[in-house]
Amino acid sequence: MNLSRIRALILDLDGVVYLEDRLIPGARESIREFRRRGLKVLFVTNNATATRREFAARLTRMGVPCSEGEVMNAGRAAAVFVRNRFGRRSRIYAVGEHGLSDEMRRAGIRTVTVKTRPAWERFHRAKARFAAVVVSFDRTLTYWELCGAHDAMRHGAALIACNLDPTWPIKGGNLPGTGALVGLLERSSGKVPFVIGKPSPVMFRQLLADHGLKAAESLVIGDRLPIDIRAGHALGSPTALVLTGIDSRADVARSPFKPHLVLKDLPALLKLPGLPFLPVRRGG
Repeated sequence: MNLSRIRALILDLDGVVYLEDRLIPGARESIREFRRRGLKVLFVTNNATATRREFAARLTRMGVPCSEGEVMNAGRAAAVFVRNRFGRRSRIYAVGEHGLSDEMRRAGIRTVTVKTRPAWERFHRAKARFAAVVVSFDRTLTYWELCGAHDAMRHGAALIACNLDPTWPIKGGNLPGTGALVGLLERSSGKVPFVIGKPSPVMFRQLLADHGLKAAESLVIGDRLPIDIRAGHALGSPTALVLTGIDSRADVARSPFKPHLVLKDLPALLKLPGLPFLPVRRGG
């Protein structure tokens, strides 16, 4: 592929920049060098448990300076989608943690969630109308919260999934993920979810629009072929798989989602010929 056309790098976080709470070796230095060359470095994640501001602060604490606008997560992307599709004054039933509800409120969207049986009984009697039910990962999930989502969809709410990840990785294993919750609600309601996060390109398109970038000049870098690389294909961007996360070279041979590049890690990108130096615009 022709790296000289690249103006921006869109990086997945977990498995590309860090693993759990530790930076992947060489990630900090590579990102610093990408920026020195004038490339815009942006970050995407399906994780909606925290806000973009919190992700930016986490990266900064880890030694990768980052602003809120350089991050796009599924919570923010869902909030923008809801605002554009249903209007700023729409009401949403939210299944998720504070990251989702906070991003919704910042976009001007009103959210409702019920957690207990008494709260659900009042909710059920009210038969309130909602534009959509938005589902993300929720470690405080209750049965009555799901009942509220089911009720909202019975009365016409659309089903929006922040992602369809079947599991949530934890040390030594995994837990049921957002996709498992969405599957339950899809089965009970008969509604087909609209997906915001990877492998859907929705989140990426919002990020490109925010920064005035084109898909063809933005290299999508991830560690999962059916998630990150598939999203890059849907976006129409060149893609690179790094081998610091989940998938391996053997997985590439078996997968229908072929990356344009396979890299040992982020520093390996700097060793390839053609990666441009761009003029850096200075303020003032």
